[in-house]
Amino acid sequence: MQRWQRIAAVSYFCVTSLLAQGGEPPAGEPVKPAKPAAVAVDAGRQAIAQARTLLDKVRGLRGAERVAAIETAATAFDKATEICASEPKLAAAAAFQAAGAWRQHGSLAVAEKAYLLAAQLDASRYGARALLGAADMQRRQQRSEEAFASYVKVTELEPSSGAAQDARLWQARMLQDSGKIDEAIAAFQVALESARPGRDTIDTANYLAIAWIEKGDLQSAGFVLEHAEEAVAGMGEEDPAAVERLRKALESMSARRALQRALDKRNGAAKDAVELDRAKAEVPPAGGGSGSSGSGANGGTR
Repeated sequence: MQRWQRIAAVSYFCVTSLLAQGGEPPAGEPVKPAKPAAVAVDAGRQAIAQARTLLDKVRGLRGAERVAAIETAATAFDKATEICASEPKLAAAAAFQAAGAWRQHGSLAVAEKAYLLAAQLDASRYGARALLGAADMQRRQQRSEEAFASYVKVTELEPSSGAAQDARLWQARMLQDSGKIDEAIAAFQVALESARPGRDTIDTANYLAIAWIEKGDLQSAGFVLEHAEEAVAGMGEEDPAAVERLRKALESMSARRALQRALDKRNGAAKDAVELDRAKAEVPPAGGGSGSSGSGANGGTR
């Protein structure tokens, strides 16, 4: 018999006169037992806390020892999910953390299932984030069509969330990786229009500019970089530390270096073409020119 059941058997009646009298309950009246749900919540929270403690111990570990410690923590989160079965929201929290631990472990399929369980148990809190995690696991398992469809669902669930922005970027990146550069550019453009001011805008602009460079449209790539600079300047950020972080982020955009290399290559090719044309113009036609008449094999000098 569970502990709370034994308590319930002994303490059946509620004390209704305690608050009214402002004193101790009458002799012989039992104290109201703790609710079973409260006991389950406490047990679930305790199990989750213990699993977190195990995961904290992973820090500093390396190699096989680290992998084993992550597996122990992930398994503990799985058990916590089972303990919380009667409390869906708490079980969702345990499942989401289990998914993260299995992700670290490299068990992608197990992590995917845990993410989907969290999304199912508490869609309001974990729906978009957990589905994004599941999509990542599907993509890493080379299940591209499923992953792409999952990313689309994330953008539909919470269009203005950070998870949705990540999903938009992954849709565009998957299109780019599959060689669909025009579709990728269109998807990156949508993501840029949805990006939050600041770092989101910078990162998304970086992806879009690189896509334009891949297509060969260096002018459009330059326009995108200018847009990122203007967007950051228009934020009106006053915190010097934040301004400096954004400035460094702009300067470190990989698209800047890629664009410069592409421009150098194009200018170099153009220069080489001009020099080749000039060299051709300076070479006299075969057998022509008055200056060669006295120096042939039959007309040498003395």
